[in-house]
Amino acid sequence: MLAENMAQEIRDLEDAAKKIVADAKAEAGKMLAAAQVDSEQAVKKAKQESHRQWRESIAAAEKEAEEKAVEMLKQGKAEADAFYEKEKASVKAAADWLVKEVTTTYGTC
Repeated sequence: MLAENMAQEIRDLEDAAKKIVADAKAEAGKMLAAAQVDSEQAVKKAKQESHRQWRESIAAAEKEAEEKAVEMLKQGKAEADAFYEKEKASVKAAADWLVKEVTTTYGTC
């Protein structure tokens, strides 16, 4: 009877050990799944943040380019106006000379 009790006790302990191992495996599976979800979320968040930063840097570059273009346009207009003012007197003199030559050669209408 003592041997039977001891054998039963061993079987009970083996069953308890199997249950502990099964529970541990199940818990490890849950922990692994949760870790995978967390890592996927972290990767997704990192990609979103990277894309957001990329969009912001593109927007900043576009804004800077627009500002430079406006400045270049202002500078070009100022240079064109200055050239016009500088050269308009010589154009008037050339036009006057041309009119004088034509009227001298062909007369007035």
